[in-house]
Amino acid sequence: MSVRSSRAPSGQAAVELLQEMVRIPSVSGEEETCRDALADWLRGRGVSVTVSGRNVLAEVVGTASAPPGVTRRGLLLCSHIDVVPVGPGWTHDPWSGEIADGRLLGRGSNDAKSSVAAMAAVAAALDPAAFAGRLVLALVCDEETGGEGIEACVHELPPVDACVVGEPTELDVCPGQRGLLRASVIAHGRSAHASRPWEGRNAVDLAARDVLAIHALDLGVSDRLLGPPTLQCTVVHGGTRPNVLPGECVVQLDGRPTPDCDNERMLALLRGVVGRESEVVVHSERFHPVRIGVDAEIVRVAKAASPTGRVRGFGGVSDLFHLRHVPGVVMGPGTSKASHAPDEWVALEQVHAAVTAYDAIARRFLGVHEAAGAGEASDETEAEAAS
Repeated sequence: MSVRSSRAPSGQAAVELLQEMVRIPSVSGEEETCRDALADWLRGRGVSVTVSGRNVLAEVVGTASAPPGVTRRGLLLCSHIDVVPVGPGWTHDPWSGEIADGRLLGRGSNDAKSSVAAMAAVAAALDPAAFAGRLVLALVCDEETGGEGIEACVHELPPVDACVVGEPTELDVCPGQRGLLRASVIAHGRSAHASRPWEGRNAVDLAARDVLAIHALDLGVSDRLLGPPTLQCTVVHGGTRPNVLPGECVVQLDGRPTPDCDNERMLALLRGVVGRESEVVVHSERFHPVRIGVDAEIVRVAKAASPTGRVRGFGGVSDLFHLRHVPGVVMGPGTSKASHAPDEWVALEQVHAAVTAYDAIARRFLGVHEAAGAGEASDETEAEAAS
């Protein structure tokens, strides 16, 4: 039986893999080339890999005997290889993977290929002979758009007892996230000439009353972990010409439900305050809030491994929702401020810290022990061994 490594994983190897992945454009729906490069990288380091659609599923199965009375456990590390389109405002090549001033630049460097690279480095260094459980990786597509990512392949994964979802949190530990409600309020008026408004019904006036009523809604108390539920009017479309009384006005809404004001309750409150001339059209309500207790084992293990030690709610929506059947946290290198932005970047020190943190989580949760005489190698030594 061959042993790949009993030493700490290489942060430098993760940085080099991250550079390679950033140089491969992988906008949602176009991840095949990045998928194949990542799968080859893992296979080349002895990790068992399965390609499912545009997803990379990998597994390191421990070969050690479990202590008497101890159940073999599984841990899932999940992040995404797809990125959003580049858009305007860039001042350097978005696919360069350039390193400057302690940062790695490029689309996806922050969200979330740095998490992917760190997770892959941990799996590549984990010695199967040193533990009795399994480490599972799901490095998936379509997180940004939904579709054929973890929601499509989650049932292909082996059983696990906890998960870590890689998203830019500055390595804070996030054991929950708010939900997502997308809806529109359509105010139905009656068109007329603007010089004779008494002959019609101004839909913009009706929508304005709806907006004020929505703004005044009491959505309940703030969640101690996730913060307040919110429902915001974000886009308004009404009218066709300056001299025509608008017959319809559409107000688009962004809602962020919490466990106490969940999707169903938020919708009921919304429908209760709009006017009789208006209708509520729901576009998406499938993402419900997810939260586990801050005393859950995976939270405690992740907090101990985090360089910040902070526990908070995740500010956006992630694949944690699709993995809600097991206790999980969102935790990864980078900052949300750089996500989807021009000149996206991630700090190199964050990538190195993520490798250390993910490795500590895996070792603690899976009960990994060091082989006798094994020591930790430097990044340079590990990089040479991997070349």
